[in-house]
Amino acid sequence: MVLRDRRAEVSRHYGDILHVYEPPPARGYAAQVPTRERVGSLTRDLVRVAVAAVSDEKRVRRPAGRALFDHLACLEAGRRAFPGLDDAAAACALDRDDLHWPSVTHPGAIVWSVVRECGGDARAAAAGYEVTVRLGLALGPEHRLYWHTSATAGAVGAAVAAALALGLDEERAADAAGHATSVAGGSILAILERSGTRVFHRLHAAAAGLRATREGLESDRGLFAAMSGDPGALLAERERLAIEETTFRIYAGSGFAHAAIEAARELAPVESAERIEVEVPPATAALASLVDPQTDEEAWWSTQYAVAVTLLGFDIEDRTLLHDPRVRELLSRVEMRAGETSIVTVDGRSASCAEAHVPTNDELGAKWRMLNPGLEPPLELLA
Repeated sequence: MVLRDRRAEVSRHYGDILHVYEPPPARGYAAQVPTRERVGSLTRDLVRVAVAAVSDEKRVRRPAGRALFDHLACLEAGRRAFPGLDDAAAACALDRDDLHWPSVTHPGAIVWSVVRECGGDARAAAAGYEVTVRLGLALGPEHRLYWHTSATAGAVGAAVAAALALGLDEERAADAAGHATSVAGGSILAILERSGTRVFHRLHAAAAGLRATREGLESDRGLFAAMSGDPGALLAERERLAIEETTFRIYAGSGFAHAAIEAARELAPVESAERIEVEVPPATAALASLVDPQTDEEAWWSTQYAVAVTLLGFDIEDRTLLHDPRVRELLSRVEMRAGETSIVTVDGRSASCAEAHVPTNDELGAKWRMLNPGLEPPLELLA
């Protein structure tokens, strides 16, 4: 009865409840600006910096063309595999969409979906990438313990991309970014459990970008206060554009395994081995480690499987290899541990790879043809 009465009291006085709990002290950028002036100012600054960064159309054109090419390759393949999905979901359904490693975000499926929906150009897309990546970097590793950054940062990036694609000015784009902040979310459990919710996250982020107005990033009860991170890092100078730093996944396996795959390629072919040691970064060890994969999805998330197939000189795209005796024999020899970089050692011979290489245009074309046999690729985007 006491609890019920307390709930009723809270309901009656909801307007006062915000005064019951004092917000945490302002941090970083927020601490530097008086409260009345602070709300929304960081959002406007973020939009301003992103738009200025992509103002050189010639600089943007090539990386944007490559990013759009890869997005369309993933989108067409996803549509065939999963008919009826919206573009943002279809583009990431096969887990082959682009990846910005420093922020651990997948901007393409989110940003390009809203830009194409709104009839935008390369600069609108590049600005969306810039906002997504800057926010993802500023939210930081602590944020990723609980949140899927592609969903949280991606919603804001999609909002800015949509606003610019529709021809709105920076102030209206900031309005859009602010409201997207208020609906941004996405639990990291979707990634840890490898559930289909991770596809919904990108779809939600794209949808949020199309239905946005404004609130603040940096207010005492804003996104940074709730989700951690360093607001001051949002506006840091960066040598390269986010869309220039974004890479593309050309191997049929989790992006976390790609550096190990490339290290294994240097040692292939290997017919047999007594011992195979694989050292990978902690994130790979946590998210892409399965000793005995039994399904295609498990094989996708198994760095051990990817290394075994690659060492044998086989095509990792060939899923009939999952239960091949040769693969199983080599897979049983793989021992994986967390370390600083990706190193594969086979009976004393070692090869390392800090980060998978950036695919060439020819490799992007090959990816298109593999994902979309019989469909001509839009090679003009790579010119």
